[in-house]
Amino acid sequence: MSVYEDFGVRTIINVAGASTRVSGALMPQAVVDAMSDAAKESVSMTDLQAGASRYIAEVTGAEAGYVTAGRLRR
Repeated sequence: MSVYEDFGVRTIINVAGASTRVSGALMPQAVVDAMSDAAKESVSMTDLQAGASRYIAEVTGAEAGYVTAGRLRR
């Protein structure tokens, strides 16, 4: 039984793309695995943001980076 069935919610076929009203986009397994791994430990969010900033700078060539919640506009 899925978590949705537990709540009496039917699943749908999403033909709208990455729309929040239909749960957003499905995540690749690598993303699900990374989220699962991350959920098993606690960290300082300040330290995590600093580490993410260094990584973003490294892969983009920028001086720094910052992770924010945002919306892809098409």
